[in-house]
Amino acid sequence: MIREECSMQRRTFVSGSLAAGFGSLLLTEKTAANAEDATPLKLGIIGVGLQGRVLINCLLALGGVRIRAVCDMWPYRSNGAVDYLRVFDQEAEGFAEYHEMLEKTPDLDAVVVATPDFAHSEQTVACLNAGLHVYCEAPMAPTLDAAQAMADAASKTGKLLQVGYQRRSSPRYQHVEKNLIQDAHLIQDITAASTQWNQSDLWELGWPRRQAMAEADLQRYGYANMHEFRNWRWFRRHSAGPFAATAVHQIDVLNRMLGASPRTVLAAGSTGFFQDRECHDHATAIFEYPLNDRTLQATCQVLTTTSGTAGSHELLVGTAGSIRISENPRWATVFREPSADPWDEWVRNEYLVKPAAKVEPPQDIGEPTDSSGQAVTVETGQVQQYQLPAMTHQSPFQYHLANFLEAIRGHGTLNCPPETAIPAETAVLRTIEAMQAKKLVSIFE
Repeated sequence: MIREECSMQRRTFVSGSLAAGFGSLLLTEKTAANAEDATPLKLGIIGVGLQGRVLINCLLALGGVRIRAVCDMWPYRSNGAVDYLRVFDQEAEGFAEYHEMLEKTPDLDAVVVATPDFAHSEQTVACLNAGLHVYCEAPMAPTLDAAQAMADAASKTGKLLQVGYQRRSSPRYQHVEKNLIQDAHLIQDITAASTQWNQSDLWELGWPRRQAMAEADLQRYGYANMHEFRNWRWFRRHSAGPFAATAVHQIDVLNRMLGASPRTVLAAGSTGFFQDRECHDHATAIFEYPLNDRTLQATCQVLTTTSGTAGSHELLVGTAGSIRISENPRWATVFREPSADPWDEWVRNEYLVKPAAKVEPPQDIGEPTDSSGQAVTVETGQVQQYQLPAMTHQSPFQYHLANFLEAIRGHGTLNCPPETAIPAETAVLRTIEAMQAKKLVSIFE
């Protein structure tokens, strides 16, 4: 199945075409004009594919920035981004090469890097060495050496590098970490954890045939053809694969909530469904976390064949209850064990929201048998569900970008500098090694 990218003419941008990827935040010209800072930060964007366009929209919604340059090897995308930004009075120049962008727009304050994973390290290091702050999408890089080079460059230059683990800036995740776990100790001792990421990737990304790049140009950037360029996540020379791109966020969540990094990993994955792809289409890992007095096992599963039940979430299981967290508020739920003390205090403190009780008619259940007289199992206690307080519905990327911009202005510190991201990056790349070796792998050797 092939899904073609729709035409990105100026009229398409103005109408907010979702197919072009620029309509997700329903921006207006008034939104982009609400810049509170008297001196807007001057930004460049490297990579204006799907994720780059999401970040552009978030920046426009935040205000206080002037996007001066956009860079993308595909003229179709860079020209479209320039036209789109002009709608919001953002006069950006388009480039195909990031070196040229850095040379011809020397007055930039920062750069956002949203290119394929294999390009992150080279581009980030070059921008840092040019004296610019950098926001780089996650994962950092397909190898640990490349990720460490980014961290080293940030340390050497003294410039800020924010890694795109947007959950670190999410009010919902911060509420769970700081209020429910650290303050209330709500679910008491955490004994198990799991993560699930379901994201259907059945479609092959296509392209408007009239906008195809010449193969000679594609090969200059490391791609064999347009198919490989558009579907780069399927190829190991461009990406560590869907598992790395998704699970790295969730492993970072577990590291935060457990206050530890995993010690070992046992994992299995397969390309059994998408046999024409090089990277695993589904994978399951078991991590071993060393806690103060014991060891905790956490499972992590990624599926690319379905969007699945309960979407993507992280689950923390404790002796007094469980917390299911997600960027999607529909899946964020807290469960109290029947034997746990009442949580009324935390409802009054607005840490939790207790759903209205359902009035059930009285029933005489009689003996624990079914209609045939056979014995049945009777549940001795039911967990009680609670919701998290209402959180704003802004894009999670918007919070993370806001933290980055405020840190540049000297109004705070980064929520995810490279040294914070490296443990999760290490864990996910060791997991891929474990899949390939089919054995238990030590994460920090």
